[in-house]
Amino acid sequence: MNDLIKAKLKVAGIHLCISVFIFIGILYLILVEWYPGVFFEAEGGWSGVKLMAVVHLVLGPILTLIIFNHTKTKKEIFLDLSLIAVVQISALIWGGLQVYSERPVAMVMWEGTFYTVTEDYYSQQNLNLKNIASFSDEKPLIIYAETDNSVVQLKEIIRLTDLKIPPFAQVHLYQSVKENFNKMLSHQLSSDFLLTYSRKEDAEGSQHVFLGKAKHKNLLVHMDSAANLLKITMRPVL
Repeated sequence: MNDLIKAKLKVAGIHLCISVFIFIGILYLILVEWYPGVFFEAEGGWSGVKLMAVVHLVLGPILTLIIFNHTKTKKEIFLDLSLIAVVQISALIWGGLQVYSERPVAMVMWEGTFYTVTEDYYSQQNLNLKNIASFSDEKPLIIYAETDNSVVQLKEIIRLTDLKIPPFAQVHLYQSVKENFNKMLSHQLSSDFLLTYSRKEDAEGSQHVFLGKAKHKNLLVHMDSAANLLKITMRPVL
C-alpha cells in the first residue's frame, strides 16, 4: 500500500510540474499578447484564468493521483494517462478560446467615451480584424464612432442593438480618429480634473486624456496632439 501511495504521489507531482510549466506559458500569452497592460484587470481576465487554472492545475493531477496504479500494465497506464491528458487539454483549449475571443481588440469613442470592444462583437457581424484594421494602425485599434442620424443608419443601430451589439461595436458607425480629432477634443478631461481625481503621473507626457470604460474598470486614454495613442492607464478609484 505504501508503495502504491508513493508511486501515485510521484506521478501526480510530475504531472503537476508539467501542468504548471504549460500554464505559465499560456498565462504569459494572455498577459502580454491578449490582455496587455491594464486590460487584464480592467476586463476581468482573472475570471477566465481561474477556471483554466482549476481544470489544468487541480483536476488533471488529482485524476492522475486517483487513477494511476503502478501495478497495471504499461499499456493500461498509458491509456489512463492519455485519457486524462485529452480531458485536460480539451478543457484548456476551450478555456483558452473563450479568453481569446473576449480579449479587447479596439477602443472606440462613442458619445465622448472610449469603450473596449472584444473580437466576438465583430464575429457576430461576420467581420474580422482585417475588416477593422483600415480605421487604425494602433494596438489596440483606436476608433471614432458617430451616427449621422439618417433613418437608414438609425434602423441599423436598432437592429444590431436588438442582437446585443452596442453602438460602439457597430462597424457601420466607425470613422478615423485622426479625421475627427477636433470633435473628440471637446470630450477630453481637463487638467484640473486629472489633478483632482487622478494621479499626477496619469497626466504627465499626455497632451489629451479621455475617459475609457472596460467591463470592470474605468480607464484613461492618453493621446498626443497628432491623435496618436500614448498609453492607457487605470483610472484610480475615487
